[in-house]
Amino acid sequence: MIKVSRMADYAVLLVCKMSKNEDKFYSANELSLNTSLKTTTINKILTKLTKANITSSIRGVTGGYKLAMGADDISVGNIIDIIDGRVALTVCVEKGENNNCELESVCTSRSNWQVINNAVCNALNSISIEEMANPFKIKNNYKYKEDKNFSNINNRMV
Repeated sequence: MIKVSRMADYAVLLVCKMSKNEDKFYSANELSLNTSLKTTTINKILTKLTKANITSSIRGVTGGYKLAMGADDISVGNIIDIIDGRVALTVCVEKGENNNCELESVCTSRSNWQVINNAVCNALNSISIEEMANPFKIKNNYKYKEDKNFSNINNRMV
């Protein structure tokens, strides 16, 4: 199963909350009250986001965290990359030195996995935090169709 981590999901939630008033400094306690997340979790996430220049922080009684850029300039893909690292659906599409696959010389699907991985990354990067902070208006009622026998695998959306 391909799944976004809880920390990345929580990070998107926090940035969405902060995007409602981009000029405001939010304390970790205030964000905790607004999201029901633990303060320790919020601090871990905000530390990573601040190091990546998504948020900025000011210390002190009136300090806190705020977005360092507009919500329309931050993508869901940015947040996932910061919290979890780059999206890699398989070992062979991972960036870096540790992407050695023992089957690389005989594998015919590596380039296809790269195409699929790029499509997922492009989808995540195409949605801004501004869009995530406002519910999508779905024109059609899409439902995920579970296909037990996988005979119609390319038509999973009905």
